[in-house]
Amino acid sequence: MGPQQQPETILGQGANLGKAIMFSLALIVLLAFGVYFNYTQGKLRDASAASASSSEPTVTPVPTLTFAEWKGEAETVSYHTLLDQADQNEGKIVYFRGQIGHIASETETYVEMWVYVSGDDSAGSYDEDQVVLHYRDMTATVQVDDVINFVAVMDGIDSVHLVPELTVKALEVE
Repeated sequence: MGPQQQPETILGQGANLGKAIMFSLALIVLLAFGVYFNYTQGKLRDASAASASSSEPTVTPVPTLTFAEWKGEAETVSYHTLLDQADQNEGKIVYFRGQIGHIASETETYVEMWVYVSGDDSAGSYDEDQVVLHYRDMTATVQVDDVINFVAVMDGIDSVHLVPELTVKALEVE
């Protein structure tokens, strides 16, 4: 490396530095344009969504059945029939009366509970056969030891505990 090559190298570095600065400026301008474009498109999208939602007709809620109406739709099936013939009973709407033995999980709108449905009904003693009951969109508050009447759809057999698993359609606490 002689003294003559050194100025060329500095000049070459200066040219590369100029290109890097120009490239950086171009990226900044492109980025600014992208942010501006995204901002304006978002405002347009929000405005069109607001106008579209205001022009849609309001949905009329479907009337729900009362407990008595659900009970009229249900079949009264024995626990053992429900358990022994689970495949034939899957999807059936059934009615039971029982006592809540355990609440497995609970949120503001959902409860999974174990309900005793067999025993001496006249003495209020429920201590034998259980079902797993899923209660979604709750309209009644339930607690352990509550005696309940419920209409539910047979979902099948709980694969871990081998008991009927049902989803509540209507429930009333005594």
